[in-house]
Amino acid sequence: RSGGNGRLVLISHGLWDSPSSFEGWAQLLAANGYSVVLPRHPGSDHDQQQAMLSGQAPPPGPDELKLRPKDISAVIDALTSRQLSLAGPVQTDRVVVVGHSWGATTSLQLAGLKPSSRALPRCNDQADPERNLSWVLQCSWLQGSRVDELKDQRVVAIAAVSPPVSLLFPPGAEADLSARVLLVSGSRDWVVPPDPEAVTPMRLREDKGNRLVLVQGGDHFNLRPGQKADG
Repeated sequence: RSGGNGRLVLISHGLWDSPSSFEGWAQLLAANGYSVVLPRHPGSDHDQQQAMLSGQAPPPGPDELKLRPKDISAVIDALTSRQLSLAGPVQTDRVVVVGHSWGATTSLQLAGLKPSSRALPRCNDQADPERNLSWVLQCSWLQGSRVDELKDQRVVAIAAVSPPVSLLFPPGAEADLSARVLLVSGSRDWVVPPDPEAVTPMRLREDKGNRLVLVQGGDHFNLRPGQKADG
């Protein structure tokens, strides 16, 4: 979907989700002048979920931690080289990435955060008071991951909605951020709780243009866009 101001936004869907779930956000952004691209992450999208449930594919593996950011960078590359074209010209050197859940984690990686296995011992501590549902996948992916920095300097700002982060990124990792961050979490998100997954680990400096928004009553799924055209 294309707007008219030349500014580019990419939207990264979450685990077992699909680009179509985020058309509401795309329509709202396009109505405000932005050009919007909704990439698909084939290794962890809705089709992969259906193949897994039918016994035709294994669950998403640790490689998704590096493949998802590469999907986004590849789309920016294709737009820069004009292998992928939109209705009008876009600035591919100043890109905004919006992500939900694992798409939000992807956006943070593109902004400079690098996963670390430092927190792996916590995965075996069943009594850890901060243990939450998102740790199931965080621990699974961390155990087999060797992820280099996947920062994309063309990404100048991100909006990360409900990102799993507490085990993936060590304390102080936010110092490596090269893009401005809008971090959004819901007070009733039981899948990726705001604390410890958002409030505690992200010591975002507001003087850098970063913001943390806690949506009262928001849960993991109603923070996605609705079905209406206004998002």
